[in-house]
Amino acid sequence: MPAGAQLRLISGRGTLATKNPVMTVESYWPYATTLFDYIRQAMPFASPGSLTADEIYAASAYILAEAKIIDKSMVLDAQTLPRVEMP
Repeated sequence: MPAGAQLRLISGRGTLATKNPVMTVESYWPYATTLFDYIRQAMPFASPGSLTADEIYAASAYILAEAKIIDKSMVLDAQTLPRVEMP
C-alpha cells in the first residue's frame, strides 16, 4: 500500500475507472450480501465468527447507512439485505 494510503470501508464511489481507484463497500463490492458474509467470517478481529446474526445485520446496516447506500432507519434482515442496491 502506498505511503499515506488508508484502508476504508466507505467512500470511493465512482473511482474504479480512475487512475487511483478506492476499493470500498461503496465502489467495489457488488452485493450487500458479500458485506454480510465478510463480517460473519472475519469479525470481530480477536474472535472471528462469533457474532450473532443480529449483530452481523446491525454491523452491515451501520456500514451501509454510513455509506448512504441505505437509510439509517432501514432494518436489515434475511429478506431486506438481498434487496439492497449497491452503487
